[in-house]
Amino acid sequence: MEPLNHHALLIFSIFSLLTFNSANAICVPINGTKSTTSPSPSPSPYASPISQPVTEPDSVPFHLPASNQKPKSLFPIFPSLMKAVPQSLHTDPSLKKICAATDFPEVCISSITPLLNGKTDPISVVELAIKAATEHTQVAVAAATKIATSPGIAPDIASTVSDCKDSYDDALDNFQKALDALSSRDVGTMNSMLSAAITDFSDNDDFLVGKASSPVLLEFNAKLSKMTSNCLAIVSLIK
Repeated sequence: MEPLNHHALLIFSIFSLLTFNSANAICVPINGTKSTTSPSPSPSPYASPISQPVTEPDSVPFHLPASNQKPKSLFPIFPSLMKAVPQSLHTDPSLKKICAATDFPEVCISSITPLLNGKTDPISVVELAIKAATEHTQVAVAAATKIATSPGIAPDIASTVSDCKDSYDDALDNFQKALDALSSRDVGTMNSMLSAAITDFSDNDDFLVGKASSPVLLEFNAKLSKMTSNCLAIVSLIK
């Protein structure tokens, strides 16, 4: 084999030098520090967290929601914080119709609605109305008993309140007789017993006029008179 001539050797040397420098340039980072490994590719955002190095960021940025995204409420909504819904939206249509025939429809609806059992014919409704009046009268009895036995109460006030308690007891008896008459559809007896209960409450008003303890019991009497009046009106619907 013939030795390379001078020109061929020079060209071969230049080509080798360029090839060597180009290969080294791939391994040299931009900052000039020599790297011993090839740079790793950027991690995929969909890769498993196990394969990614865990690093703690200096701070976590707060991202505002997109303009078309409604922010979530910071607090749960509790029923007690919600505005009261009008009672009319909860009233059974049949009950509303019956109560409309009374003198105090709002009292009728508010007192009977908690006791509704699915039946809203006049007989079922008047039974619930009498039961509601009975329960309210029992509360009045408890209030009168507490007032009459309060320490330091004046003897005349205690005597008057005791008379009121007796009238409430009479009203309870009259309500029970009205319920008993309802089972036989004895409308006449029901009217008599309910009217007698209204008289009991009216007598209490007379007892309490000018008495220091009257406001509480007077409120009971007013409410019970309205409830009993409604009972009479519903009885008139029974055929």
